[in-house]
Amino acid sequence: MLNSSILDIAIGMVFLFVLISLLCSTINEMIAQFLCMRAKNLEAGLANLLQSGAGNKLVSDLYNHPLINGLSKAGHKPSYIPAKNFTLALMDIMSGSMGKIPTDNKSLIEAIERQGQFARTEAGKSIILLLHEAGDNVEKARRNLEGWYNDAMDRVGGWYKQKTQIIIFVTSLIICAVLNIDAIKISQTLWTDIALRQALVEAASSSDIARLMPQESTEQEPTVVDDVVVHPSEQTAIKAATEDRVQSAKNTGALIEQIKALHLPIGWKEKIDGEDVWVYREFDLMGWIVKIMGILITTFAASLGAPFWFQLLNKVVDLRAAGKQPAKSGRS
Repeated sequence: MLNSSILDIAIGMVFLFVLISLLCSTINEMIAQFLCMRAKNLEAGLANLLQSGAGNKLVSDLYNHPLINGLSKAGHKPSYIPAKNFTLALMDIMSGSMGKIPTDNKSLIEAIERQGQFARTEAGKSIILLLHEAGDNVEKARRNLEGWYNDAMDRVGGWYKQKTQIIIFVTSLIICAVLNIDAIKISQTLWTDIALRQALVEAASSSDIARLMPQESTEQEPTVVDDVVVHPSEQTAIKAATEDRVQSAKNTGALIEQIKALHLPIGWKEKIDGEDVWVYREFDLMGWIVKIMGILITTFAASLGAPFWFQLLNKVVDLRAAGKQPAKSGRS
């Protein structure tokens, strides 16, 4: 029968993993905003792409170009650069045209080689090769440069994902260790405590988790309208970033309260005869091994991410609902 104790325990555990994953993701987002991780990750990616000798002057010039400098508020670097802005700014800097990029590909290559400052660098050689590959087609040359940039940004996105995965894992480990969120202990409690198990299933079925699911940050990211890139103003960017931080803080508080409201065996103290006592007071070596394993299971589960557990929760809840027996008719 689908509506079994095992299925109810599975729903309860998955629901708990959703909440912890969301908490870790929210804390990660707050850390990323505070440390400007996206902007720093983008800068590292550009430095790797536009290698131009000591000091990487090409990267510095790119950030100082009006098409790039205008993407962020004063004193900060952008966390996102559209491919079109990158290509136009790069061609302008490489050719030394100061706002007047040659209209044909041959003249552009000659201007880059004539200027010579960047033509013999690693980045310059790659750019000239991409321009030569396009022949006399200026549009193809720009597409080549945009494709080169987009491929690099795909790698940069992979770097950022790896960094955030590490942060989420460490955050999850700290949360689970400090709060003693032990998957083994919790599952054992749910197996024996029918009332708690049913309450957790009801909470999982009725909670509006979707509104707390992480959204893509809107911080300083432009939109495209009819092929025209529209950049947020400095005031709008500051307001959006501030609202993101405030919302993250609110979500963190809401998730902590929701986890507390589950009344699960979480924490390093428990009440016995009205007194708070340490849960590990009678642990032996095997007890500590099981405890560490339980915390690590929760840590690894939370590090899989909220979207994974949210989708699984919906499937398990639907499976449980499908397994319910139809209501009996009042007719004899």
